Amino acid sequence: MGSLGISSRLGTHPGPFSLFVAITIGADLRADGFGENPFYHCLVAESLPGPGESQAGPCVVGYGLYYFIYSTWKGRNVYLEDIYVKPEYQGQGIGSKIIKKVAEVALDKGCSQFRLSVLDWNKRAMDLYKALGAQDLTEAEGWHSFRFEGEVMRKLAGK
Repeated sequence: MGSLGISSRLGTHPGPFSLFVAITIGADLRADGFGENPFYHCLVAESLPGPGESQAGPCVVGYGLYYFIYSTWKGRNVYLEDIYVKPEYQGQGIGSKIIKKVAEVALDKGCSQFRLSVLDWNKRAMDLYKALGAQDLTEAEGWHSFRFEGEVMRKLAGK
């Protein structure tokens, strides 16, 4: 295997990730992330072919999808909505590299916090986040996450 790289894919990008987006999700995700006013940004981890390997070009092995939020208590924040590394590439530090890059972006943008959520069954991810220094807000502060969606949102909005 060749080298692994993490790169930002901000704005329109004709490379492997935009192809991945087009195949798996469709026009909405592409427009929301790569349009004129993106709702999110994405970091892509790629495996680059090593010397003598026949791979045509970089291969996407993981990604981190994030966006900016605001806290009335802490100001600018970044929220890592989704992080994924292909199973055959897990355990090689790719997830950690993505998280570290999001932290770098957050600091560069003047953010005071970097937030993310994880499902309670994903102990491996929780262990990684804690090992990297994340604080579990459920344990520490008792925060609970809620959401409104679909029909409930329409009812709240009177639509």
